[in-house]
Amino acid sequence: MSESSVKRILMTREVVAQWLLKQALPEYRFRVFNPKGKDYMSLLRSFRDGKTKIAGLDPIPDLGIREEFGGFQVWGSDASRMEKLKNFFEKRGMETTWIW
Repeated sequence: MSESSVKRILMTREVVAQWLLKQALPEYRFRVFNPKGKDYMSLLRSFRDGKTKIAGLDPIPDLGIREEFGGFQVWGSDASRMEKLKNFFEKRGMETTWIW
């Protein structure tokens, strides 16, 4: 490889790295194990879409929800709101995990 092509590759990597840093959002996740018989998936989707409110919680517009065996997983980019949502489930006696 010639020296000019090496410089172009390095410049391209720097441009891509800067673009990724601007586009990337932090993501916070937690899992809820053994939900107690209620349809929390539907509640969370309605909460995300602004159709329902959960007492004491602000809406999380980028909330992601995925059903799993024995529970479900929730993620979003706002750490404080996600922690409040986790506490909501813990107050109702459910076991959760928290991933920073």
